Amino acid sequence: MSLRILFVAAIAVLAPLPAMAQDPARPLASAPIEMVADLAEVLGRAHAVRTVCNGDSDSTWRNYMLNLMAIEAPSGSRRAALTDAFNRGYRGQNRETSACNDQMPRIEASIARRGRELADAIARSYLN
Repeated sequence: MSLRILFVAAIAVLAPLPAMAQDPARPLASAPIEMVADLAEVLGRAHAVRTVCNGDSDSTWRNYMLNLMAIEAPSGSRRAALTDAFNRGYRGQNRETSACNDQMPRIEASIARRGRELADAIARSYLN
């Protein structure tokens, strides 16, 4: 099973959780911002790797970020924090890998593994 499929599955697990709130007066739960910001930064890193090799039109990881923000931070300061984290990850990875080479698939896979770990931890935070 590819890492991308596992990551999408983890995001899919997060999607229905706000709808599970039983008491409409109770505020919706959300994962700790630190965890979600870490995931946003990892997505920024993955996006940088993709765009270095495939050009700016490859929005694979950016689309995952947009989905994450739709679930975790549709507006406000939380959304701004996630945007900052994504951009920080993107810029950091661009400094480390400014040209496409044969190591990029390995680098992207490593970043995706970290993203999966974070997505799993975020999903578990909803269950606690």
